[in-house]
Amino acid sequence: MSKLPILNINETKPMPLLRDFTAFIKYLKTHHIVLTPTSEIICRKDLFEINQEMACPIMDNTPRTDQKFYPLLHLFYHLVLAGKLFQKVPEKGNKLVLKKTERLQLFDELNIVERYFFLLETFWVDTNWEELQCGYLGRAPFLGVKVVLTTLGEQKPGKKTRLVWTDISDLGNMLHDWEYFLLYFSYFGFWEVKRKVMKKSGYPKSYFLAESITPLPFGVTIAPILGETRKLINWNLAKRREFGEWKATPGSPFPDKELYELFEQLPKHRRSKEEIKRDKGKTGDPFFLPFVPLFRKGELRKTLPREGAKFVDGAYIFKVALAGNLWRRIEMSGNHTLLDLHCVIQKTYKFDDDHLYSFFMDGKRLSRERFTSPYDDKGPYVDEVRVGELGLFVGQKILYLFDYGDEWRFQVKLEEMRTSGPKPSKPKIIEKKGKAPEQYGYFEE
Repeated sequence: MSKLPILNINETKPMPLLRDFTAFIKYLKTHHIVLTPTSEIICRKDLFEINQEMACPIMDNTPRTDQKFYPLLHLFYHLVLAGKLFQKVPEKGNKLVLKKTERLQLFDELNIVERYFFLLETFWVDTNWEELQCGYLGRAPFLGVKVVLTTLGEQKPGKKTRLVWTDISDLGNMLHDWEYFLLYFSYFGFWEVKRKVMKKSGYPKSYFLAESITPLPFGVTIAPILGETRKLINWNLAKRREFGEWKATPGSPFPDKELYELFEQLPKHRRSKEEIKRDKGKTGDPFFLPFVPLFRKGELRKTLPREGAKFVDGAYIFKVALAGNLWRRIEMSGNHTLLDLHCVIQKTYKFDDDHLYSFFMDGKRLSRERFTSPYDDKGPYVDEVRVGELGLFVGQKILYLFDYGDEWRFQVKLEEMRTSGPKPSKPKIIEKKGKAPEQYGYFEE
């Protein structure tokens, strides 16, 4: 049996990911980061300044360039939030700012190798890949990611692969529409990527088309282990939530066998070598466990603890508005469910509760961060979750969309949260303004 190679990770090897992430964190800690009001992302001025601190800054961006045109910073922004190193906190004037959490100190206590695998775990498990993909086509590469990683493990390090159509089992064809994910995997040291220069193309700036990739020794070694032992469909929590699971355990079996087979089988791949069987471990094992033999003894021993939804009891006060001069203020306890909130909204606005609905927790219509009516085809459902376990913050904006045809859009904002003192035994309306509209009449905001 051949001995696995010993890999090295430092701040600049295999790529300057850790060096750049350290600079990104330093900037967030030493600056007052006010998020944009609509998209809740980093403002252009801060992005421009952070970009100058990166090892390979983007040279043609300006102080007016949006976050989606900084792929590395866009990735880092999602990593610090998904990894709970920073959180959004409300400030005066309805502003949201980034504040560090206690977990950042725990992250600082990890060694270089452990930091890398915490970031890889956060990327693989906790980030929403649909939100990460800011390319023109806008598709996240869930289908086929395993076969890409397996095929990468069969490549010769340093041999350039042109991303052109040759055969369906060719690596270049598999990667042709990965766009920003070609960059994300390059940041983690799987390959180097060369962008294709398109003269007079007519495509927008967000369209990322690569000319070639060059596999790195690090990526060739780690890719097949990641693809086989940490299957994305089992481990990515955002994707599992999209299919109705709210409290899935990373690595646990995916419940829908037909969908699982789809993710496992497409696209087809003609193997050139006998498949290597690897120990996938058991549910609850640390993400980094199968990678431990690739490093020197003691280099990879720990990560940050995974934090589930913590229940916070108390009184929650929501403002539920249809317009600036038409709103209701509702008080609930942490033990009440989103179904209870739905029912009291229906009551106070005198609707008939005769259509499907959803609560979009990030305030964005048709996002995947939602809880749906118990009669909808797919959850997670509103009667499965209590208000106190949603991890809400004061100032959080939620969209309650009622009736997918007429689309009544209620803006729900958490105005106050009291963890001590009395709390209501049932949801109650404590204040209101404006006459409720006719459900089937004409309404103008």
